[in-house]
Amino acid sequence: MTSSPHLFELYLTPLNEVRFRAIVSDSTLGSDAESESRLPFWDGGQDWRMTVIKVLESSRGFKSEHFPQLGEQDWMVKVGILSVGHPSFAPDYLEKIGQQLFQALLSPEQLVGQVFQSALRQAEGAGADLHLRLKFAADSAQRSRLADYPWELIYDGTRFLLHRRVQLSRYIAYDAVPPRQPLDDRLRVLLVSPRASDISQLSDAEPEAIRASIAKAESVSLEQLPTPTWRGLSTYLTEAATPPQVIHFDGHGIFGKRCKVCEHLHASTKVETCQACGAPLPEAQGFLAFEDEQGKADFVSARRLAALVADKGIVLAVLSACQSGMAVTGESLVNGTAQQLIDAQVPVVVAMQHSVRVKEARDFAEQFYRVLGQGESALAALSEGRRWMDVDGSQWYRPVL
Repeated sequence: MTSSPHLFELYLTPLNEVRFRAIVSDSTLGSDAESESRLPFWDGGQDWRMTVIKVLESSRGFKSEHFPQLGEQDWMVKVGILSVGHPSFAPDYLEKIGQQLFQALLSPEQLVGQVFQSALRQAEGAGADLHLRLKFAADSAQRSRLADYPWELIYDGTRFLLHRRVQLSRYIAYDAVPPRQPLDDRLRVLLVSPRASDISQLSDAEPEAIRASIAKAESVSLEQLPTPTWRGLSTYLTEAATPPQVIHFDGHGIFGKRCKVCEHLHASTKVETCQACGAPLPEAQGFLAFEDEQGKADFVSARRLAALVADKGIVLAVLSACQSGMAVTGESLVNGTAQQLIDAQVPVVVAMQHSVRVKEARDFAEQFYRVLGQGESALAALSEGRRWMDVDGSQWYRPVL
């Protein structure tokens, strides 16, 4: 067992759509420091947050047509995300994004940044990691989208914090008693791996990696849902003699809008009326692609999934699906798939904040369950899983806790 990390919890509360306050709400140093700061990616009166999210979603490189907004590409060049005179992202575009995040949250010119650096030195001196836990009020999205920012990419000018002895998680604080569901001696994992025939096909490499890593762990057992349909999952959770404590969903996910009239699903969050029937669209939320009875995609909403797993004894959900940790619009902080599960009293959720490639998702899952099977925490397993996703690439920051 590795030593427990030192805790450094920051409560982030918006003051308005541009400014926020960071408060050290829990720390091994016992500090009560706080600082007021400006959100990153603002230039004058223009918020370029969604541009940054599009950049991080562009896993296949820059495409000019994806950034059509007036002044958008000029801003990308100005802050070093886009190369000058060449239609490609700059070689260090992740570092440029990470530096803006660092200056907004942990600038050494601010008291919170100074206290953080002191806590990090103390943790490193003790041979331990520092757990940076970002805490958000559930109603904070009504004032700004603080929780949407890719804080996992924080870069201090020398290295990404997650490449130092720093672990990062997100905590949604809302008016409910935090769940206290004990783990059994043997962790039971249910693997749900839909492979719908009418959407892009996923390989079986990830479920095979999960099975192989769990087979090496004496304290973890695995069962794969034989029929990866919504009805199949519902039946299993209500009828299984020994229900699972962990659900791992390995499949497709999107964050979008579904028409309540004709049920057409839109991958875009900007469209306001249904492209099929013209009806007004509801707020965007997360969806996971199960199979229907004919083996085609059946996109199940985050709210529906949360209602199913509530009170089922699930202590951990792992969503190896694109955009399953995303929630970027509306006045709710819990409209994403992962966030809805937290709202349904699942204590811990690991999800992908952006789209993720199959190979990296497989590598992450293999290492995650290897470490979890050794009795380590989900936070430690997450950190090790990220390290297996190639720290020189653009995938390692996508899993979030």
